[in-house]
Amino acid sequence: MNRLIYKCNRIVNCTRRTLNQTSVRTHSENVVITEGEIRDILQKKFPQSQAIKVEDVSGGCGAMFNIYIESNDFKGLSIPKQHRSVYDTLKEQIKNIHGLHLETKIPS
Repeated sequence: MNRLIYKCNRIVNCTRRTLNQTSVRTHSENVVITEGEIRDILQKKFPQSQAIKVEDVSGGCGAMFNIYIESNDFKGLSIPKQHRSVYDTLKEQIKNIHGLHLETKIPS
């Protein structure tokens, strides 16, 4: 089931595959980004994480994500440096999504 979601700088077609697997495809590229893919990348980068939550908030399209990471890997880093670390980790995926809301936390 493909449907036109919205226009931004490009047209985004949306395909719903399973309850936990969503994908996004653009006309200029055939790129698939899933919650699971993002979660796996973050778990490898932040092995001391006590919580990593990735949620597609684009209505099942995979164009916008909420990400929450609670990890000891962030000890000694300011919030901007914590976020930069995550953005650098997801640099390739971020190129192909519309938006990202990020929250990081150091466990107490």
